[in-house]
Amino acid sequence: MRNLLIFIVKQHVILLFLLLQIVCISLIVSFNEPQKTHFISSSNAIFARMFSVNQAIGQYFNLATINEQLAEENSRLLKNQIFSRIDTSRIEQTINDTITNVHYEYMVARVINNSIHRTHNYLTLNKGKKHGILPNMAVISSSGIVGVVTNVSEHFSTVMSVLHAQYKVSAKFKNSNYFGSIYWNGNDYRIASLAEIPFHVKFNTGDTLVTNEFSNIYPPNIMIGTIESFNKTDFDNFYSIKVNLSTEFKNLEFVYVVKNLYKEEREQLEALQK
Repeated sequence: MRNLLIFIVKQHVILLFLLLQIVCISLIVSFNEPQKTHFISSSNAIFARMFSVNQAIGQYFNLATINEQLAEENSRLLKNQIFSRIDTSRIEQTINDTITNVHYEYMVARVINNSIHRTHNYLTLNKGKKHGILPNMAVISSSGIVGVVTNVSEHFSTVMSVLHAQYKVSAKFKNSNYFGSIYWNGNDYRIASLAEIPFHVKFNTGDTLVTNEFSNIYPPNIMIGTIESFNKTDFDNFYSIKVNLSTEFKNLEFVYVVKNLYKEEREQLEALQK
């Protein structure tokens, strides 16, 4: 307290000047509408600038989190790249080393729009034709399948979600080659259905379902989900199966658009059989 009093005594002239300045500004602003408006406008500009700087700083430090998430997703994807290559090691028995050719390419995109509660759900991505994205390319996340590209513009693309009444994808049990079709019945965004699994197939609740080689869009062995429940139907010889989807559609931020480099070649060959 003593030091404070000494400071006030020593600086009383400056302090009195500042006090009078504050009083004068207050009186001017209070009794003069133009000056009041200008003062409020200037204050708002200053605070807006301060907020902008603060937000920019926050975004800068948030980049570390975003980059970390991207790195983790890339790491998980790289672990599965054994399914992204064609093995040509058996072309000649004299070759001991495994020679591989890249089969799929992956492009990171950000989800900028996403619906989950409609009958026909779509996503919008921040990448388009300019970035090499074309219709009928698969879209996956780090946890499983997402959908397929339907339309593209120069800078954006739309994706038919797995949560779409007309969407189907071939799936198989991870621990066997039995396969069926995954579709969504339009109810719970977390649950899909698996069709065409006959009664003689043995499986259990919790078994994993993945994509298979029948798809010319998705790479094989991409996660789809796990068996939630199943029961026998009375009207045919197939199970009614509910699947817990592995992709959290309500929390999608980054996805991968998949380009099958051999898609056209396979389609042209298979078209000859029709």
